[in-house]
Amino acid sequence: MDFFKHFGTGDPTPGAHWLPGMSIFVASGTLAYHLVGFRLWRRRIEQFYAARPWWSYLKTYKGLLCHDVQKEVQYLSIVGCHHLFGGGLMAYGTYAGLPHVWAAGALVGVFDDVHDSVCMLLPAWPFGGEGEKRDVKLVSLLLMHHFAAVVCTFPAILSGMHTNTHVQAIGAWLLLAGGISHGTLICSRTCNRKVLAEAKVDAAIWIFGGAFYTYSRLYAFPLHSYALFREEYAKLSPGMQKALIGFTVLMGAFNLLIFNDVMGNMMKRIKLVLRGGDKRS
Repeated sequence: MDFFKHFGTGDPTPGAHWLPGMSIFVASGTLAYHLVGFRLWRRRIEQFYAARPWWSYLKTYKGLLCHDVQKEVQYLSIVGCHHLFGGGLMAYGTYAGLPHVWAAGALVGVFDDVHDSVCMLLPAWPFGGEGEKRDVKLVSLLLMHHFAAVVCTFPAILSGMHTNTHVQAIGAWLLLAGGISHGTLICSRTCNRKVLAEAKVDAAIWIFGGAFYTYSRLYAFPLHSYALFREEYAKLSPGMQKALIGFTVLMGAFNLLIFNDVMGNMMKRIKLVLRGGDKRS
């Protein structure tokens, strides 16, 4: 982990001299993420899921990110584990007072921001392929989310703001929330809502996921963002002030738009259980 104290320069003072080392780490890490996660591990995930009793059920309806739900749960599994790993590093760095560990987790987070953006724009798996049609609104929303993360992560580390506890908390909560949200979707996809017992499990999954999302993105994020503006904004350079405003606006808009979807799905499942399950054949 010593690399993340100076990014190969030998100088622990934050500054532009860190940029080459950070860029090389992100570029090589994104390539490794693609090869290990989307080439090797995806095959193992598919083999494991294909042996589950609910695998064939996933072909009976369309997904949110992909029309093919079997493909969607593979993708969510890879990205969800990535988010939990990166978010875990950030959370540990915050808890232990180790900014360089937090920085490592933040740059791991950028792997997916870059990889996901490229896959959506090409489009490549899972957004491309037979039967897939890109949802322009969803892709635009996700690209906005990734762009906000990338343009704020690099300046935060290069300027030394990653040592600020509010910056650390914001990053950790956001990435961990992404991991939990992906896990929520994966578990929900396996539930057949025509079976009342499974419909109840699905509702419980969404209640848990919705609660975590609400706390992390609509409480922790604005709380620490407000503290950051109150305590640090006036001390920042004009460029960093603009970056902070842009990040807060873009990420805040993303959080609210996704929250609306999360609450809609959660309430739909609760109402379904109260009606006694989906009676349609």
